[in-house]
Amino acid sequence: MFKNLNDVELSTRTKYIEFGVHKVKITKLESSTKTNPSAKTPYLEFHMETGTGALGKARIYGDREGQTEKAADYKAKMLKELLVAAGVTNFTDNNKACMAAVGGTVKAVFAQREYWTNDSEGTPVIKSIADYKFSTSVTNDVTFDNAWNKKLSPEDMREYNSAVQMAGSAQETPAVDDMPF
Repeated sequence: MFKNLNDVELSTRTKYIEFGVHKVKITKLESSTKTNPSAKTPYLEFHMETGTGALGKARIYGDREGQTEKAADYKAKMLKELLVAAGVTNFTDNNKACMAAVGGTVKAVFAQREYWTNDSEGTPVIKSIADYKFSTSVTNDVTFDNAWNKKLSPEDMREYNSAVQMAGSAQETPAVDDMPF
């Protein structure tokens, strides 16, 4: 009935970082230029792992054409904050500075962000994901602030409710029995 179970390998399920403050190790750095070359805005992803094996990413977007000076400053500050928290001190070469963060340990803050999507049956559902907010040195005390969490906006909630109504009316439509066979 089954193949030889001695030949079956089991894999462990991946645990992901949830919202809150976590002590994490930066395990890898990836650039969108290699992983997603068609991305409209370039970004760096710092892969992170907690002591319990939960995984997460800090995605920091780079500069793009037409952005404001204020946006460019915010992005640069976010990146440098992460690098300093990871122990990087030399910023003469941006690439080397980013690579030097790999192996570093930081306190990373992840906030909960709600979004809606359709499940495998096409029914609209609200889900949440932990988004990277910022990092600080492991020696700093950080208390999580629930205000960092992001609920669905009123506009997104209206779209979700509309989709629920549409899905409900589509399911309630009686089947027409006018087939000739």
